Amino acid sequence: MYSKAVKYKKKTKKRPQMVRELQAEYQVATLPMEENQLGPVINKIICGDSGELLRKLPSNFVHLIITSPPYFGCRSYGNETLGREESPLDYVNNLLRFTIELKRVLHKEGSFYLNIGDVYFGTKGFIRNKGRYARKTDIHYKEHKIIKPDGKYLQYKQLLMLPERVAMGMQEQGWVLRNKIIWEKPNPVPSYSPDRRYPVYEHIFHFVKSRRYYFDLEIAKKLNNHRDIYRNGIEPFKEHQASYPVSLIKPLILTTSKENDIVLDPFMGSGTTAVAAILNNRRFIGLEINQGFCKIAEERIKETQSLINNRLHLQDKQLNWSKSYDEKQIIF
Repeated sequence: MYSKAVKYKKKTKKRPQMVRELQAEYQVATLPMEENQLGPVINKIICGDSGELLRKLPSNFVHLIITSPPYFGCRSYGNETLGREESPLDYVNNLLRFTIELKRVLHKEGSFYLNIGDVYFGTKGFIRNKGRYARKTDIHYKEHKIIKPDGKYLQYKQLLMLPERVAMGMQEQGWVLRNKIIWEKPNPVPSYSPDRRYPVYEHIFHFVKSRRYYFDLEIAKKLNNHRDIYRNGIEPFKEHQASYPVSLIKPLILTTSKENDIVLDPFMGSGTTAVAAILNNRRFIGLEINQGFCKIAEERIKETQSLINNRLHLQDKQLNWSKSYDEKQIIF
């Protein structure tokens, strides 16, 4: 079933014209749907600073936002700045500067899924891991300078509660938190410590900006996605070891957007959100500051589109063969 008043109203006003600066260096083929009249950003990976690019998007423009921003004090892949702050509270404040812009660009009946994990203060990620638990990315944590402890919130071994702090900051911005989803990982990256339990989950917050928004509970039930705990394994993609899997994103897209809707990911990474959108006949906008990831996402999207086109071509051939066979049966 659909929630009340979930249909988007047709606007009579023309959408603002996209500025030339948003023309993407990395472009992908448009989806097999009606001719794109929405400017140069639809079905594109736009390589640049997400904060600056978001300000150039029109208000109430996208129908769904799904993203996983860089976590505090973890990997540094290149020219990223978010997540490399010295203070965890600065990280929260910087992330909230993005969410206020995301609230503006989101359609009034749209949804925003924020996947975010927590870290412990002073351990610089998982640098204490030794032996078979050691990571190739430990160097990222060694290079991260952090603020000195204060004996209160900033204490060594302290779990920082960053997801909750971001969520409460978003509530102060006027967001409505509908679900705090727990993503349980049956195959988590090892995070060994002799004096605590192993962390095996992350948060996925479901936010909306209006009490009347699009949501299909019946589809959620059919997909077994109607509960607020998801069990889904991690699937790192090539050089991007922190990417979430398409199987995790697909139900979110199907339950809170319609075909041909626009799905935005302001921290696109390896392109998982775009791939999930394409596979489910949605359009996408991807923003990414790392040029290496832009190229990876572009190639991944092209491969996905090629796979879909080949599959459609094969279906057409099978349909033509079936018709030919039926005709012969009639003749003979």
